[in-house]
Amino acid sequence: MIRFLYILCVSCVLSCFSWATPTDTLLFPQRNASQVPANVRLQIYFNEPMQKGVGNIQIFDAATNIQIFSIPVSCSCVSVLGNRVSIGLPSLLSAGQEVYVIIPPNAFKNLSGVYFAGFQLPTDWRFTVAMGLITHQSFSPANGSACVPLQQNTLQVVLSGAVESNPTALRWIKIIERTTQVLHEAIRVPSSQVIANNSNIVSFTISRPFKPATQYYVLIEPASFSNASNFVYEGIYDENIWSFTTAEEKPQTQNLEICGASNVLLRASAANSSPTAFYEYRWYRTATGGEPIKDTNGQVINTDTLRIFVQNTTTFYVSVWNAGCESQRTALQVLVKPLPNSTLPPEEIRVGKGVKINLQANGGVKYTWQPATGLSDANIPNPELIAQDNITYTVTIENEFGCSLQKSVSIVIDDSDKDFFLPTIFSPNGDGTNDFFRIKGRNIVEVEWSIYDRHGKLLYRTTRVEEAMNTGWDGTYNNTPQAQDTYIWTLRGKFSDGSPLPQKAGSVLLIR
Repeated sequence: MIRFLYILCVSCVLSCFSWATPTDTLLFPQRNASQVPANVRLQIYFNEPMQKGVGNIQIFDAATNIQIFSIPVSCSCVSVLGNRVSIGLPSLLSAGQEVYVIIPPNAFKNLSGVYFAGFQLPTDWRFTVAMGLITHQSFSPANGSACVPLQQNTLQVVLSGAVESNPTALRWIKIIERTTQVLHEAIRVPSSQVIANNSNIVSFTISRPFKPATQYYVLIEPASFSNASNFVYEGIYDENIWSFTTAEEKPQTQNLEICGASNVLLRASAANSSPTAFYEYRWYRTATGGEPIKDTNGQVINTDTLRIFVQNTTTFYVSVWNAGCESQRTALQVLVKPLPNSTLPPEEIRVGKGVKINLQANGGVKYTWQPATGLSDANIPNPELIAQDNITYTVTIENEFGCSLQKSVSIVIDDSDKDFFLPTIFSPNGDGTNDFFRIKGRNIVEVEWSIYDRHGKLLYRTTRVEEAMNTGWDGTYNNTPQAQDTYIWTLRGKFSDGSPLPQKAGSVLLIR
């Protein structure tokens, strides 16, 4: 029995809900509203979706009870969208006129066929028309504009008279995506986003960027603006009065780093890429203005790549085109880093077989010699080598910027020329001339060189060919400069062909 009563009760609730009379939840203009525009479009919001019924909607002058309009519900000027009913008037109402609206009980019904009770008394829905009407003259961006920047943060409407934001009513400006009917932004009037300082130009700012390649329309509620004479703005009801389409989003790029002047390939891609869109590109040398870059035939380069010679660090700019709209420009920097400033090694070194030499490279912080065959260390600027065969070494020199270059040196074995010479005088006085006593010659591969004072005291000895020929004796002993005098030397050694050096002993005069 309890279960039966429960089911009966639930059934009753559902039945009662299904057949409940629709009710209005919001009227525009509101009941007893003043300052209503003469071109007002009546709007009724219901608590559920509605559809048209039959009958006529009547508008009466409240002072005389004379009918002004009789509008058939079947008229195209009466529209139903979801839970909203919109009623367009055949012509303007009179300034300062008070009117009331009569809606018969069979004019609108819900989707279950239950009729709205309507408005049948003069007091059910009445309002007063403003003393005058202010109309819109133009818009910025203009109606139907294309290529509106995504960062367009200010919209403007030029009116037929100077206005202020209406302080007596809360109104809204709405920007809506046409395709999806999604609200992009609702701006309250009055608010800090709206500027209407007794001027015929009303500006309002947008708080977030628009979507690329998207059509928007603007609606402005009537009486959002007024003046001291009780004239009010007509408003925008229709989505076709003020609409515009945004430009493409600026393209995506990636900065480049190169080493030294060279040809580079710049690339860009459409950020909002669509498989059905036909994109073109424009390359520039300036952030704004200026002519696009052209090819050698004088034609504008319109592809997503640009090959160009870059000598110094340069910033290029690229935009994307689609359906006649150009996006904002995206910067693309090409950073040119310096190559190593290298003067070594020389292209060729001729040396006797078995001679120990040092390869030399400069201008970098990192060195790599290839091949590493015969080198004391392939990763230093001056590796040691005992020349045995003809060979070419290539060194990769890298600087602190990560840039590198390669240079090659050919080692050529040459035993055809033997030479030996020791000077008889030197002057270690620091003037840069003859400051060192060195062996001079060619194809010397072995030495044992000793220098003594006149009392037979050993002052200097070396068995290293490179030291004897490149450094030599500086005229000191234990870092003490020796006196001006004649000094004796002895020498044993041989050339690369195995023959001995021509001298075994001699003297040198040290002068200061």
